[in-house]
Amino acid sequence: MSAHVTVPQTMKALRLVEFHKNYTLLHDVPVPKPKPDEVLIRVAAAGFCHTDLMVYHGITQVSLPFIGSHEPAGTIVGLGSDVPEIWHIGDRVGVTNFMDPCQGCNGCKWAMQSLGSLDPRFCDNRTMCGIIGIGGLGILGIQFAKARGYRVMAIDNHEVGLKLASGVPSHLQPDLILKLDDPETIQKISDFTDGIGLKATIVCTSDDAANDWAAQRLQPRGVLVAAGFPEHGLKFDPMNLILREIFVKGTVHGSMDETREMMEFVVQHGIRSHLTLLTMEEAEDIAAKSEAHAFTGRPVVKIGMH
Repeated sequence: MSAHVTVPQTMKALRLVEFHKNYTLLHDVPVPKPKPDEVLIRVAAAGFCHTDLMVYHGITQVSLPFIGSHEPAGTIVGLGSDVPEIWHIGDRVGVTNFMDPCQGCNGCKWAMQSLGSLDPRFCDNRTMCGIIGIGGLGILGIQFAKARGYRVMAIDNHEVGLKLASGVPSHLQPDLILKLDDPETIQKISDFTDGIGLKATIVCTSDDAANDWAAQRLQPRGVLVAAGFPEHGLKFDPMNLILREIFVKGTVHGSMDETREMMEFVVQHGIRSHLTLLTMEEAEDIAAKSEAHAFTGRPVVKIGMH
C-alpha cells in the first residue's frame, strides 16, 4: 500500500442547496481535513437511500448546503493523528451507519449481549415471514431470510419491486411474490400460513398504510420490524395491536461483531445487492427519480464513472 497520496484542495460533489430541489453538481468544493480520530476517504461509489430522501425534504433539519449519502465506499487517502495503526493509506473501505461506536458505552454494551444460541429446529421451513417493499433494502431482506431457512413471501405494490423480487439468485428465491393491493393477496397469505398468519413482517417502505397492513397479517405475538419512515408517522389498529399482542420494533444497525458476522454470511450464501449505477452528472435528480420508483434496487452514484 502507498504510504502517501496526493490529496487535491477541491473536489466534485453533488450538493443539496435547497430542500425539495435537485442536487447541484459542483467542481470546486473544498476537500475536508480529517479530525484527529477520522480518516479521509476518496469516495468511489455512494448509495442513495430513504434517509437521503428525508434530508431532501428537510425532515432531518440538516444544515445546507449538504453532500448526500451515508453509504459510501472508497480508499483511505488521509489519516488523523489519533487513528489506530490498523488503518493505512490505500486501504479500501466501506462506511456503515455506525455513529461513533466505542464498544464501551451502554448502547454498545447492550448490542454486544448474547442471548444464547437458538436451536436450528426453530428456524425450519415452518417459520414464515413477509418482506414488504422490495427495493435496495427489501431485496436483501428476502435473501437473508431465505438463507436463514425461513419461508418467505415478497410483497410490493409496484411492478419494479415485484420484478426485482424474482431476480434474486435461484437458491434464495422467495416462496411467494405478491402484489399488495391485489384482492387475492390476503387470502393467499392465509393459505400460505394455514390460517395462522406470519411470524414476522419486515416493512421496508415508507408507504403510510403499509405498516398496519403488515401488522394485520401477523399471527398472535408476531413481530413487525419497521424500517421505513412514513410521512405521517406509524399508525396501527389498536384492537389488532393490543388484543393479538403484536410486537413492533425499529431497526438501524447492529454491533460491530454482528456486522462482521453478516459480511461472512453474505459471502457464504451468495447474497447479492441489486444496484442501478449513475454518473454524478446523471444523479442531480436522483431524489425525484427515487420517489417515482424509477430505479431498480439501490441507486448508487459511481464517482469518476464514464
